[in-house]
Amino acid sequence: MFKLDKSQEEKLKVWMESLPQEVIGDPDAYTGAIGGRYTYKFTPTGLGVIVVVKDFITKKEINLTDFENW
Repeated sequence: MFKLDKSQEEKLKVWMESLPQEVIGDPDAYTGAIGGRYTYKFTPTGLGVIVVVKDFITKKEINLTDFENW
């Protein structure tokens, strides 16, 4: 199972709060049957796990990979 550590969770929370909450003037815009606004991508490598979260609405991404512990 892939999980975010405490540091990654904090960075993600700050990033999410910085994004616009309304979708181009439409606060009720459809983002999927289960609220799929964000896509979490975990890519295991020989050195560690790459962690990227993408916002479906703004198309922005944040890389939460902990390169310091590789």
